[in-house]
Amino acid sequence: MNHVRRAAALAAACIFILPASAEAAGYADDVLADNPLTYLRLGETTGTVAQDASPNDRDGTYAGDVTLGAAGPFSDAGTAVRLAKTGGVDVAVPAASRTLELWVNADRLRRGDQAGLAAHGDPAGDGWAFGVGPKRKLAFVSGGVRSSSKVTLPTSVWVQLTATWSASKVFIYLNGNLAKSINAPGGLPGSSSGAVKLGGNGAGAFTGAFAGRVDEVAFYPEQLSAADIKARFAVANVPVNTAPPTVSGPKQVGGTLTATPGTWTNAGLAAPAYQWQRCDAAGDDCGDLDGATASTYVLTADDACSTLQVQETRTNASGSTTAVSEPYGPVDGSCSTDPGTDPGTDPGTDPGTDPGTDPGTDPGTDPGTDPGTDPGTNPGGGGTVTAPGGKSPVPGPGANGGAPVAGCLKVTLRGKRKLRKVGKLRARGRCVTSSAPLALKLKPRKGTKAPRVVRFKLDGKKIKTVKRRGARVASAQLTAGKHRLVVRVVPRNGKSRAYRLRLRVVAA
Repeated sequence: MNHVRRAAALAAACIFILPASAEAAGYADDVLADNPLTYLRLGETTGTVAQDASPNDRDGTYAGDVTLGAAGPFSDAGTAVRLAKTGGVDVAVPAASRTLELWVNADRLRRGDQAGLAAHGDPAGDGWAFGVGPKRKLAFVSGGVRSSSKVTLPTSVWVQLTATWSASKVFIYLNGNLAKSINAPGGLPGSSSGAVKLGGNGAGAFTGAFAGRVDEVAFYPEQLSAADIKARFAVANVPVNTAPPTVSGPKQVGGTLTATPGTWTNAGLAAPAYQWQRCDAAGDDCGDLDGATASTYVLTADDACSTLQVQETRTNASGSTTAVSEPYGPVDGSCSTDPGTDPGTDPGTDPGTDPGTDPGTDPGTDPGTDPGTDPGTNPGGGGTVTAPGGKSPVPGPGANGGAPVAGCLKVTLRGKRKLRKVGKLRARGRCVTSSAPLALKLKPRKGTKAPRVVRFKLDGKKIKTVKRRGARVASAQLTAGKHRLVVRVVPRNGKSRAYRLRLRVVAA
């Protein structure tokens, strides 16, 4: 909004009487200068009505599990409300919106969690919803299509969050700074008028519900400029970050990472507070590490193949501000366990429908060194591998139809196998014994960057990763008969891929 319009709006604001919580707040005056459709300060301590501080008189209603009188984000804001996953605020706003602005202090999110922050109208139709989507990244939903960003919402700290959109893009701001602009393939809201919902699952747009504190929520009919958004944050008089913290140190298990403070203005005299987070290899799906609140962090085996980032929080007399570093890594080491931050299962990003091999380019035959009586050939389609000689599988009570066999085991996956779009899988080990394991290694495709992570599973069990792209399979892990090998590759860009192959093992 230009200065002339801002001055006119401020003059108009003087005509009506504001609620007591808004009368003296410079922040509230600045919000009202941009003519919000509704402005919920959420400073009530009793009752079920969330008063609208704008002249539009669009009050909201507290619904479900809501706690009033929670600590707010900065001194002029007064108190806030705390929403449980079953709580929210409902408002009728029969006009189209183009900007959402609010302060949020979200509870810690676990892997796979999603949460709706706000919705206006029907996000499956001409409305919209904004919240935390897959991999704990902020996302915008309209026309039933989700547009995901690479922006992580910090948790357990106050953040001013603004989403505003033009005819083709959604702009996401954290603490007055542009964090990301994203395209909206489903189209941007044509109307987005009607029911407003704060909290919950974003009118059904997200699979989980929000829990945490919310304050100073405003909806605007127009797209706010970057200058307006930055100026609004400055009015709160909290610390302002102009450059985020950085991380340095050896990227290996046992190494010590060090946080270098960011650049701040109005930061106050208090020492910075830190919170380290572990992310996946691509720098997504980040979550807090319990107890990791020093300026340094020693990498553990659980960090192997992950990236790390650090949150820095500065506090002055008015309030606090948090800035987040870029992800650092990935960390070298064995990926024998899932490097996630939570004990749950990782849903992944690949539906598992990729057959994983390139049909028709590799015949898949390996004559082996034992001529045998059986030619032992197989066209290799779909990643199937056969035994290299005339030895029949040894029957027994093993998990795969055979018993563990002492001595030498013949495994046919010794040659090259193409893994579509990423490279070739090599297997070495003519005779697998207790002292000579089967060696697996991915060789990246020529002209492409090496993937961030390569993981192996044999019959559903993880195999210890060696040097990031290889694995060793001991003879004790093999039984005579058929085995299923799954290779999951996480590239530097794009989705992970799962490749499935079958091994046949015989006793030599």
